[in-house]
Amino acid sequence: MESNRIQQPNLLRMFLVCFLVVSALFFIYEVVERTWLKGVGTEVIHALHIIRGFSAAAIASLLATLLLLRQTHDIASDVLLSPPERSWKRRLQHVRLRTKIVSPLVALAIIPAITIGIFTISRMQNSLREGAIQRVEFDTVSKARAVEEFLNVVQQDLRFLSQIKELQELVTAETVGSSELIEAFREKVADEFLIFSQGKRAYYQVRYLNSAGYEIVRLNVENGLPKIVPYGQLQDKSNRYYVKATLAMEPGQIYVSPMDLNIEHGKVELPPLGVVRYAIQVLGEKGVGRGLLIINIYAHHLLSIIEPIAPGVEAWLVDQDGTYLGYVGESKERRNIFSLEKQRQLSKDYTPEQIRTILAHSDSGQLVKTGRDFLSSASISIDQQDSQRRWTLMIGHPKAPIEQPIHHLTTFLLVVMTFVIAIAAILGMLIGDYLVRPIVRLQHATRDIAAGDLEKHLNITTGDEIEKLADDFNTMTRHLRQAREHLSAWNLELKHEVERQTEMLHHLQSGMARADKLASIGQITAGVMHEVGNPLAAIKTKIQVAGEDKGLCKECHGLLTEIIREVDRLAAFLHSFSRLARLGGAQIKENVSLAEVTQSVVTLVSADLRKKGLILRCEVAKDTPNVHGVADQIRQLLMNLILNAADASGSGGEIVVKIHRLALVPGTAGASGIVRLEVIDKGEGISPDILDKIWDPFFTTKHEGTGLGLAICRKIVQDHGGTIRIDSEPGKGTVVTVTFPEIIQKSVAV
Repeated sequence: MESNRIQQPNLLRMFLVCFLVVSALFFIYEVVERTWLKGVGTEVIHALHIIRGFSAAAIASLLATLLLLRQTHDIASDVLLSPPERSWKRRLQHVRLRTKIVSPLVALAIIPAITIGIFTISRMQNSLREGAIQRVEFDTVSKARAVEEFLNVVQQDLRFLSQIKELQELVTAETVGSSELIEAFREKVADEFLIFSQGKRAYYQVRYLNSAGYEIVRLNVENGLPKIVPYGQLQDKSNRYYVKATLAMEPGQIYVSPMDLNIEHGKVELPPLGVVRYAIQVLGEKGVGRGLLIINIYAHHLLSIIEPIAPGVEAWLVDQDGTYLGYVGESKERRNIFSLEKQRQLSKDYTPEQIRTILAHSDSGQLVKTGRDFLSSASISIDQQDSQRRWTLMIGHPKAPIEQPIHHLTTFLLVVMTFVIAIAAILGMLIGDYLVRPIVRLQHATRDIAAGDLEKHLNITTGDEIEKLADDFNTMTRHLRQAREHLSAWNLELKHEVERQTEMLHHLQSGMARADKLASIGQITAGVMHEVGNPLAAIKTKIQVAGEDKGLCKECHGLLTEIIREVDRLAAFLHSFSRLARLGGAQIKENVSLAEVTQSVVTLVSADLRKKGLILRCEVAKDTPNVHGVADQIRQLLMNLILNAADASGSGGEIVVKIHRLALVPGTAGASGIVRLEVIDKGEGISPDILDKIWDPFFTTKHEGTGLGLAICRKIVQDHGGTIRIDSEPGKGTVVTVTFPEIIQKSVAV
């Protein structure tokens, strides 16, 4: 009975605690889902619900286990029952305490991370692949619609041209039989054909034939220029299949010929070119057909509509029987293989199932995956009157460019997931170590006491039972120590005094070492300032004295002024060497003309660059605005970049400095523009392995150099509110791009 009284309240407490914890967890999930995950898809929400259920079950199970273990401890009156010899509880007792703590923590951190990581990787792969496939299908459909729209325009033009007044008058004149009228109206129709052909280079022939199939008016487009064929060169086309087919059709219907090789004078035209013909009857009085109007289109004009295509991409035009009509791509050999002249069939390249998919009629496109390509196809209606007559456009995109970003993203996500798992494992081990360390310290202290070390004192501040145990341990140690204090008082006092003196000696030695080090640094700094600063001052004085000589030419005066300015810049740099992180903090900024600063730097370094066989070229836009900054610092920045480019360039190389203003940044009124400065060289370039290290102070690849140049450049740009970026490719050169905000011109009210 007593056991039941104890057990019932504990079971109720266990249920309440687990219920409250799981309820709080579900509430937190709901808040996160409704506030941060509003735009997430349903599949992601379902996955999060599954993760929420598993994590809630795991936490509830862990809490129930802990409470049951504590309840068992209370019922047994602080005596744990020994489990059976081969039970899992007995095996668990032999596991170290650190492992018992770390394993659940790491498992609870790793399992959700792996679940979410695998789900995210799968979703991102599918999303990227579907997006790429949609782009491929859209590209194919859009090009197919462009070809179809062109063919519809051809049919509209054919109907329009068949109804012009001059052509109707020519038909009437033929009915009357007056040769003079026929010739007069023939010239008018020829003029109308010339006017009509303007801007329509795709129509390589426009012809009017009488009802007997003889050409009355023919316009040829040769080398982009329309030309009326003389009457004596016109031909009898009555035996041609397209003439017979058009005459057999109902008035008002348009005949669309299959694409074939152009035959002139009984021979295939060289080079062989595919031709499509659109023809319609020209109606006379009472709607009776009196002639034919034909527009010829070369196939290569249709293929040109499909262009341009990306490198590596190929396109084919196929008729409804699966015969290749043409090829668009980089390979001349494949262009010959898939030409109309070869009459190659799809069955030579694809399986029957793939062919059915390719030739299936669909407005949204079809996709077939081959060994190396994503092959997208779309139908092209070539006859407005017969929807069954159509061609198929196929565009093959290589898999590699599509799969490569997916592979890179997968690798990145796997690395991130591995990093998260590693962090979770490390945190679990640190937490386990934090919890177990006090117990290990107690264990070691117990061994020390057993070995006779009664001076052991534990300072454990965990705020729980372990801290109380440590306090009891310290009390026990103190009582043992007091029992023998009267025997070791003098030894302890001597020991403490020796320790105190030793500690003082260590402090004195450390202080002297630090003082010597600071003194050495101070002497070195003073020596550098003296040995470099004084000669700079002397150089400046002598140059100023030389500048007072009135016999010097204007160019020499200008050069001396530039030298004095550079001496001042070197002096300023010397003073700022020891405070790189605070570069320019005390200097006054003003409006600086980048064009003037660039010109001064070019004047100074041009002679040295010419000696090295280098060419320095500047391209400064006329509308380049001023920037707000320190002229000396910008000059130092530009000089460092030019000298670095010179070091990387060989003899005969060229260094280009470009300065121009970018477009205004869109936004609110008063938005400023951007001034871009570029230093371009065609030198040896920078290896990708060290590209991220070049900004570090004292990092250099030169035999002589401090490694501060680029670090100072970046600091100067940051102090001016700009950005600096280096794009380099080994063996091809380097481009350093610096941007500054231009000065905002504020309007002043009058």
